[in-house]
Amino acid sequence: MNFVLDTNAVSETEKPRPNPSFTAWHDAQDPGHLLITTVTLAEVWYGFHCLKPNHPDYDRIKEFASGLPRKYRVLNFDSRAAAIWGEISAQANGPLPLRDSLIAAIVRSRGFRIVTRDSKPFERMGCKVVDPWK
Repeated sequence: MNFVLDTNAVSETEKPRPNPSFTAWHDAQDPGHLLITTVTLAEVWYGFHCLKPNHPDYDRIKEFASGLPRKYRVLNFDSRAAAIWGEISAQANGPLPLRDSLIAAIVRSRGFRIVTRDSKPFERMGCKVVDPWK
């Protein structure tokens, strides 16, 4: 089974003291079945570029962001995801968080599960959610 890591899951792997439940779940998975999206990659790079060059973690976070495509297979927002995103957006009762809706469309277009600590928006968008923090 393939799992797409939401940005909060990817970030959890870099915390000085990551959540033990999440870490146990992550480490028990086949690395070939853990994926990220281009949206998450963009969010990580955004976080890096918000740092000042003299930030104590500047180099470490740059290395982390640079290494993500080697650590995880990266899924693109493609025509399949675009069709799902249109459906999700049209059926929503109220506004959706843009980045989460793009991730949800990628996840649903492939029939995968999303791994996130923020399950409600993804459940609302019809994703199968895994929350290893619980």
